[in-house]
Amino acid sequence: MPNKFKIIKVDSLSYGGWGVGRADSKVAFVAYAVPGDTLKIEILEEHKNYDFAVINKIIKPSQERIEPVCKYFGICGGCDYLCISYDTEIYWKTEIFKKEFKKNFGSNYFEHDIPIKFNPAKENLNYRQKIGLKIHNKDIGFYKKYSHDIVNIEQCRLAKAGLNELLKKAGGVLLSEKYYRTVTKNISLLTISEAGFKNIILRVKNNFKLPTEFIKDIFTGTKCDNIFLESPDKKIIKYATRDADKNNNKKFLTIKDKKFLYDLPSFIQINKEQNENIINAISDYIETITERAAKKFSNALDLYCGFGNITLFLTSYAEKIIGVESGDFAVELGKKNAVLNNISNIKFVKSDVSKFLDKIEKDKKFDLIILDPPRSGIKSLTNKITDLNPLYIIYVSCDTMTFLRDLKQFAETGYEIEKIDIFDMFPRTYHLEQVAFLRKNRRP
Repeated sequence: MPNKFKIIKVDSLSYGGWGVGRADSKVAFVAYAVPGDTLKIEILEEHKNYDFAVINKIIKPSQERIEPVCKYFGICGGCDYLCISYDTEIYWKTEIFKKEFKKNFGSNYFEHDIPIKFNPAKENLNYRQKIGLKIHNKDIGFYKKYSHDIVNIEQCRLAKAGLNELLKKAGGVLLSEKYYRTVTKNISLLTISEAGFKNIILRVKNNFKLPTEFIKDIFTGTKCDNIFLESPDKKIIKYATRDADKNNNKKFLTIKDKKFLYDLPSFIQINKEQNENIINAISDYIETITERAAKKFSNALDLYCGFGNITLFLTSYAEKIIGVESGDFAVELGKKNAVLNNISNIKFVKSDVSKFLDKIEKDKKFDLIILDPPRSGIKSLTNKITDLNPLYIIYVSCDTMTFLRDLKQFAETGYEIEKIDIFDMFPRTYHLEQVAFLRKNRRP
């Protein structure tokens, strides 16, 4: 049996938050490692050309290694980079993106043709306005890295202060002797959010019904406004409201100069500041184009539009806008948000994006198509989008790998990548939000 322990010198970081080094002519990917570390590692998973490992002992720490601000770091899998400074994190995230881009497009293409701008976060702690925590027995927390074991936490250093207060109070009720054997054992996930309202969502097992007294104790023990129930098939309903009359549509989520109605069944970006920065970048790009042309776009299409997070900001630049979203709750919110902001040139359509693209008239012309798909990307939909022959495409993505895969397909079907903006939406983790700005190739 191969040696389970090895000594390595870490020389870089890779996508996924892994430190990279070599031992016995084999690459090792090591959790929570820092370039410059000399480590004794324990192999967790072996492959032909590489291994995954964890740190058994830090023999000589890197000069870049710092003391984490969180006592759970290295055990909890919620963060990757609390062991390095934020400046160092930004450097490596930029380098990793460039490396992955070159794998897909070739080195010359990136260095000479594509401007790239990295946008750091103003706050790299206490920025999340939503977190989801696993529940099992008397543990409430995140999974360990490379494991499904739950690390019980009292607070998360990435979450806003209000969320940590909700976690503390709600966790106290859930883990109390009164409920943890009868109620909590039937709950598998606790999600808390403070975007607009302070909300709690509980994923229950086997369609379990929450007792009235438990609901009352949650409201008494926390400052939450609403409690949602999520069924095993992930359908979400509003289960209870603290004060229906006072709480009904009186609070809004403010994004830049617009107000939004928002509730938990709809997706929302977890970093409000960076979300607004993305909207600014998109708006600035479109404004430059329309000012140069001295006219608005005739038609714009926003795919995976949610409750109108980006859609509502297109109204100044296009005569007509269609927003497409599969979630009926989000579509209804989108319609209400348009009315709330006195916007009349947006049509929200409830549809699966692929089915919408199949049904749309082939001679329908869009000057601009914006898409912000799930982490899995759009795969085969690139051809359906380019068949509509838009002049411009703006692609927003939270997954570097699927983003680059799809971007290459756009480039191969006649679209130039004018620039890429990277936004550190998820500081202290390896994740990024990236936005590509493409235009129809005008060259013969």
